[in-house]
Formats: sequence, C-alpha cells, structure tokens
Amino acid sequence: MISFFFLVILYFAFSWGLPWHELPSTISFSYIFDLAFALVICFFFRLPWKFKWKGPRNTILFISQSIILAVFSISAAWFWSMPVPFRLVGHLEWHLLLFAPVLEELIFRQTFQRFLIKRLGGKRVTSMLVAAIFAFSHLIALRVLPDEYIPFIGFQVFYTFVLGVICGQALLRTHSILSPILIHFLFNLCFYFAVQLGII
Repeated sequence: MISFFFLVILYFAFSWGLPWHELPSTISFSYIFDLAFALVICFFFRLPWKFKWKGPRNTILFISQSIILAVFSISAAWFWSMPVPFRLVGHLEWHLLLFAPVLEELIFRQTFQRFLIKRLGGKRVTSMLVAAIFAFSHLIALRVLPDEYIPFIGFQVFYTFVLGVICGQALLRTHSILSPILIHFLFNLCFYFAVQLGII
C-alpha cells in the first residue's frame, strides 16, 4: 500500500504542482502527462492491458447506472441553478468526450486500480479507494475557477465519486479497460448535451 500511495502522491505532485493551465495551448499539456504517466507506470509494474469484455450484461447494468447518475446530477445542477464551468472550456467536445473519459480512466482505473488489484486481488475496496482519489482530483478546479463555481465543484466531487465506483466495479466485472471508458464517455455525453441544449 505504501508504494500505491507513493504513486498517487507522485501523480498529484506533477498534475497539480506544475502550471499546466498557463502553458500556451488549446489542449492542456496535462493530458500528455496523464498519458505518459499511465504508459510508464503500466510498463514498469507490468500492469495488464485487457480489452476483451467479459459479461456484457454487467456492462449494460453499469451503463444504466451511469446514465441515471448523469440525469440526477444534471437535474440537481439545474434545480439549484448552479453555475457550471463547462461553457468556459474551449473545444468542450474534445475535453469532455475524448480526453477526459480516455485519459482519466487510463490513470485511475488502468493504472491505480490495476496496481491495487495486482496487490490486493479483485476486491471491491479497490474501486472505492480509487473512486475517492478520482473524486478528489476534481478539486484542482478550485485553483483556476472563480468562486461562483465552488458549489458545483463540491457537488462534482460527490457525483464523480459515485461515477468512479461504477467505473471501478465495471473494471472488476468485465476486466476490460474499455468498459469504464465507455461508461465515462456516456456519462460525459449526457452533460455535453445538457450544456449544448442550455439545460445547465
């Protein structure tokens, strides 16, 4: 477990410690770091890259759960009139539908959760612990967004924890990294449509 928490601290030290948002680019350089981190750690610790799905019925269940969570989260943000920061993001479709679901799942499920599974076995606690770290990672927005978005960021920590549990359980049940990526993509797709339609 010490080596796991060392990896987590190392990741956040670079992910949060460097001023990625100040670099001149329309696509955050932090995404490049995320990809490189996942590839290096998976190679160094020989973490398996599994793509073949097991138990498609489980995937349908997890997809249903993520869509219900998305509808609930969007409805809550709308009901409480929370200002949401998604409209501030340039090229939102790239960030929300490609980079976030793929790279965040490579970091949190493919790297951190598989690292724990390798040491603890396929236990539910691995998805819970990684989901908590995944939710915590969204607090970085507090550094770069105005105070008006603080309520939404707090709410985001809640729903990303639940999403992280769903994605983590999907990895445990299907053994494929493609499963949590798909679930995360569909969740974000709901938010993307909500933003485009002016619901939030």
